[in-house]
Amino acid sequence: MAPPSWSRAASRSRAWQLLGVARRGSSHGTGDSLGPDVSSPEPEKRPSSLSSALGAGSRQVPSKNVESFASMLRHSPLVQMGPVKDKIVLGQIFHVVEDDLYIDFGGKFHCVCKRPEVDGEKYQKGSRVRLRLMDLELTSRFLGAKTDTTLLEADAVLLGLLESREIRQKE
Repeated sequence: MAPPSWSRAASRSRAWQLLGVARRGSSHGTGDSLGPDVSSPEPEKRPSSLSSALGAGSRQVPSKNVESFASMLRHSPLVQMGPVKDKIVLGQIFHVVEDDLYIDFGGKFHCVCKRPEVDGEKYQKGSRVRLRLMDLELTSRFLGAKTDTTLLEADAVLLGLLESREIRQKE
């Protein structure tokens, strides 16, 4: 069933309004022809910014403290950390499958470590552990491939449980 003609006209009018806002300042009001049977809509008394087309709630106040992307990246915690090789970090076990411990340490990916044979029952879900990071992302390039393939895991060595005395000192 075809929609009523008034809805088609309304959507066409809205499309022309959006087009007019996007093109405002370049050819608006210069008498450019839009085609033989298409007439330009009447200009409305609205603010001449794209935010008026998207809604009044999306307006932004200009700030004098605009920071560049390079500056934000340079001051980010990931870059400030430096090379990750042999860094000691704290993590929390969030999943256990048989002898595999899935540990979140706040990186892009979690790491998977084997449960130690000594005191292995102490490593439960929610336990805080110490890790030595080897790599933030396990990637490799296969023979003949043009791009790296990732395992979506980090490489780390489990150092042990974080003792309750150490937890109080860190927090």
